Amino acid sequence: MSSEVNSSPLHSHCQAFSLENNGTHPAEGELLELELYKRQRHQNLTQQLQQQVQLSKLINQISNEIRSTLDLEEILNSACRLLGQALKCSRASILVVEPDEEDSLTTMGEYNQGDYPSQLGSKIPFRDNPHLQALIAQPRALAVTRFLEFPGLTEQIREVAQGLQIRSMMALATRYQGKVNGIIGLHQCDREREWTPWEMELLEGVGSQLAIAINQAWLYSETRRQVEQESLLRLVTNQIRSTLDLQTILQTVVREVRHLLDTDRVVIYQFLDANWQGEVVVEEVISPWISALGQLSQDNCFSAKYAQQYQGGRVRAIHNIFQAGLDPCHVRFLERLQVKANLIVPIVIRSKLWGLLIAQECGAPRVWQAWETELLQKLADQVAIAIQQAQLYTQVQTAAAQSQAQAETLKATLEELQTTQMQLLQSEKLSSLGQMVAGVAHEINNAITFIHANLPYAQRYTTALNQAIALYEDCCPNPPEAIAELIAEQELGYVREDFPKLISSMEEGTKRIREIVLTLRNFSRLDEAERKSVDLHEGIESTLLILQHRVKTGVKIDKLYGELPLVECHAGQINQVFLNLLANALDAAGEKANITIQTWHEGDRVVVSIRDDGPGIPLELQERIFDPFFTTKEVGKGTGLGLSICYQIVVKGHKGRLQCCSQPGAGAEFRIVLPVSACQSTATH
Repeated sequence: MSSEVNSSPLHSHCQAFSLENNGTHPAEGELLELELYKRQRHQNLTQQLQQQVQLSKLINQISNEIRSTLDLEEILNSACRLLGQALKCSRASILVVEPDEEDSLTTMGEYNQGDYPSQLGSKIPFRDNPHLQALIAQPRALAVTRFLEFPGLTEQIREVAQGLQIRSMMALATRYQGKVNGIIGLHQCDREREWTPWEMELLEGVGSQLAIAINQAWLYSETRRQVEQESLLRLVTNQIRSTLDLQTILQTVVREVRHLLDTDRVVIYQFLDANWQGEVVVEEVISPWISALGQLSQDNCFSAKYAQQYQGGRVRAIHNIFQAGLDPCHVRFLERLQVKANLIVPIVIRSKLWGLLIAQECGAPRVWQAWETELLQKLADQVAIAIQQAQLYTQVQTAAAQSQAQAETLKATLEELQTTQMQLLQSEKLSSLGQMVAGVAHEINNAITFIHANLPYAQRYTTALNQAIALYEDCCPNPPEAIAELIAEQELGYVREDFPKLISSMEEGTKRIREIVLTLRNFSRLDEAERKSVDLHEGIESTLLILQHRVKTGVKIDKLYGELPLVECHAGQINQVFLNLLANALDAAGEKANITIQTWHEGDRVVVSIRDDGPGIPLELQERIFDPFFTTKEVGKGTGLGLSICYQIVVKGHKGRLQCCSQPGAGAEFRIVLPVSACQSTATH
């Protein structure tokens, strides 16, 4: 027996008995007392173990159900129902901090076990609420037996509690990565209730899992919304590019924007002269709001100062025209048009302000969301491209009608227009690849983060189960025969030894998947529209990962990387260049070939060489390979735009050089020469 048993009250009792009887055998009554004591102690230990097992079982049951879905409403209602049923309380509710409203809590989940008032849908500010702040500051659950007698309770809170019939309460703030994202409240309305430590521990166990589930649900909702927006944006873009008629383009834009934003009126305002006077050229408005066609030209409050700001890319989100600090005359003008809120983005063509795309809310003020502003900006950019193309098309038609002698010029302009359109379509395809990669990486990251975040809990549960089994073995060193047979049959000793190793292996696997996801996100670079200093080797590795499925058996890729400084560039565009050149090299490689990627640093520039030992490119064709639509591939296997786009990105976009060195039968080498700094150029080298 261990020292712990020897120092127990039972042992002391036995010693005292031995002294009293001078070593003689105890009487029958005293033996019975000792036996009863041992039974009582065994029962207490068994009861504690049963309670711990029941607690773990309940937490696992509730956690599994709320983690079985990514729908936030379903998660919250399930958690409320299961907690309410497990603890037999009158009402269970969950208040959530919404991403766009971080200063208030919204009741989004509720379960009632009686005809009690509902809190569902109510919003509660919590930044200046001392009671909620006190609850949030407390890391563990707060239990109050007599809620109406709680110290410091304000009269307002007391009235709310009486209206909700709250007599006893237990609450817990849920936290994800240290940040509060919700509050669980359990109310007893029919009586005063003493909350037990077991009940508080259950609430805390469920709360930690609920915090993760809430965060995952918001991430899933945000991802789904972004996918829907991108899908709608592509739909609108395809519609406005399916025609070169300017009026049709503009009318399509205002119609689709009004539907996308679900607003009252959308207009396009075009500037007509140097004094920044103009008019609404198209609009989409719903009843009962008046039409604004031709009326904005009467706005004398629009000055050159505002025009210069919009020409510089200014975006204006006016949530309430009466609280935005607008000029009084401008407020009166907007009132005449029944406008309560405005979202304005500029339409800029060749650095010149062409007009404004404006979404208007007429029924009431509106808080414009960041995604709405971003979406409107993207659409304005597409409108600018469509207007530019429509203007080019109109110019071509006018030129053709004016003189037959300009036929060659007209032909060249049409070809340029077609080239621009095809390059734009090809660029969009490459951009869509990046978006797809980023989207897939994001979805994988969401799922693997959920698994990775729960592995520590699985490890902790494993430790808890091992401790429980060890305690059982200490208390019952000689288990019943049925249990002993089960232990032997299931190899419980091996399971206890191997299970932590299994969890560790799973953790290593999730880490590896997260590293792959990071590589995919580095390739897409969707969040890096501006120039920034990047590691070109990282981009090459990301591209090779994307093309891994195309590497045939027998093809060898050698990487001879030199020491390169960080290069200022558009990372996503340079990754597209790597993608096109490596894809061409793989096409030329054949079944058994070698591709060599080499990098080095020369002064203020860096060089990336991609060489294959394929059939090479004939000398008479090397001068044409960067021309649009020129290809040596069979019909249907290439558009002839890949190298042309590479040339545009490297030479025109980054002031670099793209060179081809090839001999028939000796393979081909493409060299990308880039300046280290954006202010430098390789043109003189």
